[in-house]
Amino acid sequence: MSQPLVSDVLAVAVRRLESAGIDEARLKAEWALGRALGCRRLELPLHAREAMPLSVESMFEGHVRRLAESEPLQYVLGDAEFMGLVLKTDRRALIPRPETELLVETVLAHPALWASGRRPAIADIGTGTGCIVLALASRRPGARYLARDLRPEALALARENAAALGLAGRIEFEEGDLLEGVPPGSLDAVIANAPYVPTAEWAELDRSVRDFEPRSALDGGKDGLDVIGRLVPQAFTSLRSGGIVFLEVGRGQADAVRRRLEADRFASVEVRKDLGGHDRVVCGART
Repeated sequence: MSQPLVSDVLAVAVRRLESAGIDEARLKAEWALGRALGCRRLELPLHAREAMPLSVESMFEGHVRRLAESEPLQYVLGDAEFMGLVLKTDRRALIPRPETELLVETVLAHPALWASGRRPAIADIGTGTGCIVLALASRRPGARYLARDLRPEALALARENAAALGLAGRIEFEEGDLLEGVPPGSLDAVIANAPYVPTAEWAELDRSVRDFEPRSALDGGKDGLDVIGRLVPQAFTSLRSGGIVFLEVGRGQADAVRRRLEADRFASVEVRKDLGGHDRVVCGART
């Protein structure tokens, strides 16, 4: 019996995902098929009339089965792109989001932090995949970086990504709860994409998020600000005078976070909007 055509296998997969209620069924199926065939998604039409290799069909079937169960595409493929870096991505850590690129861009654009001759000490709190600290280290190799996470499995993933990108020597990885134990006045910047989803909203998240990504990286307590509320005073203690804290926040949280920073004596507090027009990053300077 001859093997089915690539185009036919793809069509069956799309219908299966659509029947399972999966959003962007065709796009996800094409990404998965391209990975299985070892080609770019946009090159699939070039292979449409070819017979599907048996070994590839088996791999693709595994991808489709996982996608049909609502597993995120990034976990199925095993990687995700963030600011031009390809990062290993699995259930040990939150999938890097495009919105978080604004957080990195805000840090990179802060003039005082990168003044000539300085080697700032920068801490990435809750590093997860390491996407933030790795993006910074790849662009500003002269800084001193600390990547912290409370979960050893996430920290292991960040180390794996750093090694794969040749950046491990630029970053100190450390298991710890936020900034506990970090010496006072030792940092020039604290950066965090901390959990900020309110608990009630976490329960309503899409299954692909709620059932697969680590809850501890998402659930920020009743108002979503429990972790940020603990981090802000710790950041004030750990930062040098003039040091900056950079925080990613959820929709509708920027004003509350700004007030919290000002109450903890941070000055020059600014809010930056993402491409969707939502307040996404709040930063302030230690007085």
